[in-house]
Amino acid sequence: MRVNRSKVIDEDASSSPDPAGWLITFNDLMTLLMVFFVLWFAMSRIDVHKSREFVGSIHSALGSALGELKNGKTVNIQMTESPRSSGETATEAAVSSRKVADTLASDPDVSVIQRPGKLLITISNGVLFGNGIADLQPEGYRVLDRILQVIQNTPFNVRVEGHTDNSPIHGGRFPSNWELSVARAVHVVKYFIDIGKLDPHRLSAVGYGASRPLYPNDNAAEKEKNRRVEIVLEKMDS
Repeated sequence: MRVNRSKVIDEDASSSPDPAGWLITFNDLMTLLMVFFVLWFAMSRIDVHKSREFVGSIHSALGSALGELKNGKTVNIQMTESPRSSGETATEAAVSSRKVADTLASDPDVSVIQRPGKLLITISNGVLFGNGIADLQPEGYRVLDRILQVIQNTPFNVRVEGHTDNSPIHGGRFPSNWELSVARAVHVVKYFIDIGKLDPHRLSAVGYGASRPLYPNDNAAEKEKNRRVEIVLEKMDS
């Protein structure tokens, strides 16, 4: 009797799994990622730093996923939110600047000017200090306390600048307007640290003497306007 061996089927051989079957799933994943990258670059402006972070995340995920796929396991790849970008920080700083400006706008002893990347708060010197003196006056506490209330929780570095007129100093504690302007700026900084509890790393003090007048110093009114303390708020480095 002849046996038609062409009809014999080895069931054990046909039912054994394909050792390279995981490559089908992996190739599908690669195709989807390729489409995603094309859409991503086509729909957004390229940010090199973010692109590198994203590619690094994909490499990490695929490195572990490849091992899982080889073992025949199901793989889940999750996307997590990245840290806030510098653009968001800049937006927060702009909102804080507007809040500070609006809050202090009604104070007659304070003027606020917004400039690119900074906020300039100018205080009349007569409110803070007596003539030729660097010790704060009681009336100055009220002004500084109000400023503290609006800058304590803002994303700004604080630079305090002292300015005088060009009248020479004769005798007294300070030999020149330079020393006087520096001492006044330092006293404001110390008040912000001791009373306002501001982080000292956010603060700096500068004295310009009479080198940066707002007006020509031709009369008493102009000299009075040049005697001032300026508080410059600048966004902290991210």
